Order: sequence, then C-alpha cells, then structure tokens
Amino acid sequence: MCLNKSKNASHMKNKNNIAFSVILPVYNQASFVRRAIKSMMAQTYDNWELIIVNDGSTDRTAEFVASFIDGARVRYISSPENEGLGRALNRGLDAASNDYITYLPADDFYDDSHLEKMADAFRDNENAAVVFSGIRYDESEEPGVMSWRTCKGTVPGHALQLVQTAHRKMDDRWTEREELVTEDFFIMFWRKLTRRGVFVPTGTATCEWTSHPFQRHKICGERYGGGLNKYRAYYHVSRPLRFRASRYKTVDEKEAYAEYRRPLQTVCGDGLKILIVGELAYNPERIRALEEAGHRLYGLWAKPRFCYSTVGPLPFGQVEDVPYDQWRKRVEEIKPDIIYVLLSTSAIDIAHEVLSADTGIPFVWHFKEGPHEAMKDGLWDKLIDLYTYADGRIYLNDETRKWFGLFIPDERKAPQMTLDGDMPKKEVFKDCFLIKQAALGNLIASSHCAHWHCFLIKLSELYGGVHTVVTGRIVGLTPKDMSILAANDVHVHLYNENTVPDKVMADPFLKAAPGHFHVHLHCPQNEWVSEFSRYDAGWLHCVGSNNGGSLFRATWADLNLPARISTLAAACLPMIQRRNDGNISAQQEYVKSRGMGLFYDDIDELVALLKDRKLLERITCNVMAVRDSLTFDSHVDELTAFFRRVIEWRVSR
Repeated sequence: MCLNKSKNASHMKNKNNIAFSVILPVYNQASFVRRAIKSMMAQTYDNWELIIVNDGSTDRTAEFVASFIDGARVRYISSPENEGLGRALNRGLDAASNDYITYLPADDFYDDSHLEKMADAFRDNENAAVVFSGIRYDESEEPGVMSWRTCKGTVPGHALQLVQTAHRKMDDRWTEREELVTEDFFIMFWRKLTRRGVFVPTGTATCEWTSHPFQRHKICGERYGGGLNKYRAYYHVSRPLRFRASRYKTVDEKEAYAEYRRPLQTVCGDGLKILIVGELAYNPERIRALEEAGHRLYGLWAKPRFCYSTVGPLPFGQVEDVPYDQWRKRVEEIKPDIIYVLLSTSAIDIAHEVLSADTGIPFVWHFKEGPHEAMKDGLWDKLIDLYTYADGRIYLNDETRKWFGLFIPDERKAPQMTLDGDMPKKEVFKDCFLIKQAALGNLIASSHCAHWHCFLIKLSELYGGVHTVVTGRIVGLTPKDMSILAANDVHVHLYNENTVPDKVMADPFLKAAPGHFHVHLHCPQNEWVSEFSRYDAGWLHCVGSNNGGSLFRATWADLNLPARISTLAAACLPMIQRRNDGNISAQQEYVKSRGMGLFYDDIDELVALLKDRKLLERITCNVMAVRDSLTFDSHVDELTAFFRRVIEWRVSR
C-alpha cells in the first residue's frame, strides 16, 4: 500500500511539473475581468500563477480585481497610463516566475481543463515552442445576430489568439507601440517563436474568444470599422504611430508629421482662440495652417465613426484636447473667440450638444459628408438645427448650399461662405513630377509650369500603353469596363484603402483584365506627388447622375466633392469622370470649370481621350495652374476673415 501511495505521489508530482505564468492584460474591461479570473480559479490544473497587468484603465478595473490579489499566486501590476498591449504583455513576461507562459485577456475565459490540456501537450511534445488549443467564438459581425463556431486551430482571417496559446518562456518580446501597432499577433510575436520549435495543437476547444465592439482587433482593423483614428481615440495616444491598418496599408506618422510637430516660431498678436468641435475627416493636418497663421486651437472631439474620421489626440501641432466629460467647464476657462464645428456625420451629435448648451460663443458649422446619411441615421432634425441656428455656415459648394435651401428658411441671414473642408496642407503639393519627356519643351515654355524642376519618365513611356490610377475605392468602374480598357492597352493601378476584403475587391477586375489591373500598397500623403505623377490620368467617382437638373432628386454623389480631387491635383493628373451634362453634378462643375477633367459617355470614347497625348498635356498644365488653390493654406486668410465677420455679426444681434 505504501509503495502504491508513493508511486501515485510520484505520478502526481510529474503530472504537475509544468508551471504556468498566466498573464492577464486588461484595459477598461472591468465588466469582464472577474469572469476571466474566476475561470482561472476553476482550473483542474493547479500549478500556476496569475499576473494581472492593468494597462492604465480608467474604469473600475482596480476595484473589481482587488479581492483576488494575494501578492503570491495572484499578483497585480498597474500602469498610470495606457502603454499598449505589447508593453503590457512584456511587463507580464518580465514578472513571470515560471517556465511556461499563457495569456488570458480580461474579456475571454478558460474552460476548467484548459491548463491541464496545455500541460499534457507540452509533456507529449518536447520540441513544442508553442501549444494552442481550439477556440469557441461568434463569427457573426451583424448586430443582434449570434453564430457560434468552434475551431481546432486559428479563427479564419486571424492569427492565433492570446487566449488559446501557451509557449515556453524565452527571451523574445512582444512588439510594442513605439515600434508598430497591428492587430496581427503573428507579426507582433508568434513569428519570433517559429525558429524556437514547432507549434502543437491540443485538438480540443477549451477557451472562448468573446465578441464585442471594443475588442482590440476591431479597434485596429479598418475591415471592422476601426483603424488608426479609432485606435488613437480609444487608447488616448497623442504621439505619432507606425500603424498597420491592413495588409496593404501601413501609415508612418513619425515620418509623415515630422514637419508638423516642430513648435512654431512666430506668434500672431491678434490670433483667435478657436474651439474645433467634431472630427477632421481626410487631410487632418490641414489645421496646422491655422496654427501657422497665429491662431490657438482646442479640440472637443466626436467619437470616430469611420476609419478616416480623424479625432484627437492629434499626432501633430499643438492642439489642446478638451475632455468631453468636462467640456463646459473647460470652455468657460478657455473663453474661445469662436466655435468651429466640422466635418462629417459623426460630428452631428456632439455639435448639436454644444449648440444646445447656448454658450454665447459664435458658432460656425462646416459640413461636408453625408447629409443623406444623416437622414438615414435619424440625425436629420439635429442637422437642420445646426444649419438653422449656427452663426455662420460654410458650404462645400454652391450645389450643397442650394440643396440645403430646400429645407432651411434663412430668416437669420447669418454669414455664409463656400469652402471644401477636406483639402490637404500645402506641403503635399511639392514640385517633383514624372512627365512625358516629349512634353518638356512645351511645359517649360509655359509660364505656370516654368518652376518645375524634376522631370522623369511616366510608366507609359517606359512600358507602353496608358497607365491610370485609382486612389482609394473603385467607384463606377466595372469589370466589363476594365476588360475594354485592357483590350486597348489601358492599365488601371489601384492603391487600395482596403475597406473591403481583397478578393471581393480585386478578383473580378483581375479576371477581366489580366496584366492590366494592378494593386499597390497604400501611398502615404508625403509620396502623392512622386508616386502618382508616374501615371497619365486618375479616376474620380465615375457615377452617372440621373437627377435631370432637379435639386429634389440630387443624391450625395451629385453634391459631393471627393477628397481624391486634391490627391490627383497634387500630381497634376487629368481627372477621369463620367459626363453628366443636363444633371446637377458638383464634381463635374468643379473639375470642368478648372479645365482638369476627361469626361466620357462610354469607355470607347474614354480610350480615345486617354490616347490623345496633346490633350493630356494641356489638361496637366491646367491642373498645375490651379493646384495651389486646392490646398487649405490658400484659404486660411479667407476663413479667418469669415470667422471675424461671424463674431461681429453675433455681437451686433
């Protein structure tokens, strides 16, 4: 009996000889964290320690975990501010006492047998660097729909998740925020372990990956409605980031915004204190031009609605953020000269709140994106209030001004102006162009082209054919169109923003035009000129208008000015769009009045236009002549004068 008891004791000792350090990172997940910890307490395998790493939570996390902390088996590490997941995990690794590491994100949980299964897999596989369990998850991204799935390996479209993974303790460390932000755990860490041994599955699902809107991959990934701006706002990051938004898109703010982070040397004595409310959409660095003009800026930011909806903290300039939960108090302290509200649908709620507070400060509403979307989302009454009671209105264009006139009685006669709020800063329009060699003489002889100083060869000169570019989404170009273009040796190069899955976007065009449809990585703003000037022309939104000249029937596609107009203008490219004569088309009117466009009714007609080199050269010069007016800087004096006029108008009432 004694021998048997000794044998059993030896067996149990051997069974428990693998000791785990479980790292539990948490940021504002108080509502989940106790469940995760209790799943640890329920483990059938008892050789473990738990290291809770609170990464600067501002909710009740510290309160909710306090009762579990004993300083021995359950330890607690806290950071005064959010430092990013990579840093939190590395702090956990540094604190780990055991030779095997597992991860338990605060919003996930283990089944009772999870650690036992992981230990068994390590004992059975001496060469295992990583062991991973199966995982349960909700695969549906539709609100109100649950669709549970179980898989033995990776969740489709994702790397191994933290909750399903264990590895031997090694010197390798997680990629931290200062290096790169990405949703891809393979890039962050798993790839480093591939050289350490094999990855071994347990074959059994023993953990659950919880689906909710604030999962890190949904905050990071543009395919989920997240992205750089949402990440920055959620984690309160003010410094520039290197951010991988998708497989095609990496943004390096450290490089892009180096120029805009230097303190300004000049101060304007009569500068205004401007409270910016809402979000900045595309080309957010444009507001640096207001600082350069001597104005002091403050930001009261909306929650970012889209990946391009830029909000603070901003990685450039010296804009002071106004905390939302104390905005009234802080505004009373600041005493702004004017409130400047902009730019998209996501700004409506917070703009309406500020308007309704009746601060007594002159209020300017600058709206560009999505009035039809505002109707659809039930925000129309608020939008009408903003236009009705604003002390100053800034319209995108005359078409938009007239369209809103259908809804708004203009009894107050408040000041108004017309200005596209999405134009880039002037530094984007640097003179470095790739143009057709044969055109050099004509271009240099032209007065408005005489200051060009870098002339290289376009792709069409190097490889033949015609090469066109799409900067962002493909709007209006069909696979059938692409087939006709390819048959006439016209290439289309897509710089995809990756808001839709690659295959959905690219496959129909690749199949329609093999060798003539090309997908490229995201092009950062500071490379617009050098990259896009290689092409012969660029595509705008090529949609047909059917309003017959009636404002009542005009859609947002009819009223909008795409942000890519300035992108293409930076590279002096002729702009391709469908001809919409007899209809209200703000895009056509804007481009046509400046001589920047190629207009077509059918693709065969467009092919002929694209092969008319003299026409392309003439339009290129036209774009060059007006391109400076498509920068925000060129309108700062006009905008400042408008602000002062609004202030005077408000005082006079």
